[in-house]
Amino acid sequence: MGRKERIARAASRTAAEARETADRDRKRSGRSTKASGIQPHRHCSVCWAPIPLAADPAVCGSEDCTATFEKREGSRKRLTIMLYLFPAIAILLAVLSSL
Repeated sequence: MGRKERIARAASRTAAEARETADRDRKRSGRSTKASGIQPHRHCSVCWAPIPLAADPAVCGSEDCTATFEKREGSRKRLTIMLYLFPAIAILLAVLSSL
């Protein structure tokens, strides 16, 4: 069996598998949210309550969730700054010590 034949057989097998997967996904997608009657939505990043898709930031209207989200966001920003600042200082000190 030549190389061309093996490649052709593998390509046809892959195409058949892709068709089967697409058919399965098409059948599965028809019964998900449409049949259940659930509207598209997001979840609050703190308490996981359903919220509208347009909600930005992804937090429900609760004061506790809003406060927790702001606290996490501030902590995330500080961590990002530190992750860039500390290596920059180390590199600066290494360059200055080599001079």
